[in-house]
Amino acid sequence: MTWLALGSLVDGEPRLPFGDHRLAPIAGYDVAELCAKILADPAPHISKSYALTGPELKDMHGIAEDFAAVLGRPVTYVPEDIETWNATYVETNMSAYPHIAEHLKTLPRIIGRGGYGGITDELETLLGRPPKSVRWALENHPRIRKPAAA
Repeated sequence: MTWLALGSLVDGEPRLPFGDHRLAPIAGYDVAELCAKILADPAPHISKSYALTGPELKDMHGIAEDFAAVLGRPVTYVPEDIETWNATYVETNMSAYPHIAEHLKTLPRIIGRGGYGGITDELETLLGRPPKSVRWALENHPRIRKPAAA
């Protein structure tokens, strides 16, 4: 979700349509590691699906606190209503990527209905180690480190 918030981090107010709903985001690092592991030995994963989550259930206010800690300056989450966000962000910035645009329009509705609102141990079981936290992902994300250094 870092790329969703980077533009609005300039003013310290990421505006996203997730209300006060909580979710457990997965670090891209963990996704990449798991994909590599599955590709290296796909047989045990054939016909399986996994409910993968990160290690912490947080709302966007908590994630904004993680951004603030990493950037070393105030960051305050501002809830945006879905229609306004779709019109001002998705439709204007994602028109060249219709599949991503539809995903971004659907995601807040799923989260608003309680989707992604739990934590599983499947990622830890598959990786053989605990998943990385949101803060770890931000601390190790090159696009976040660059604004933090500025």
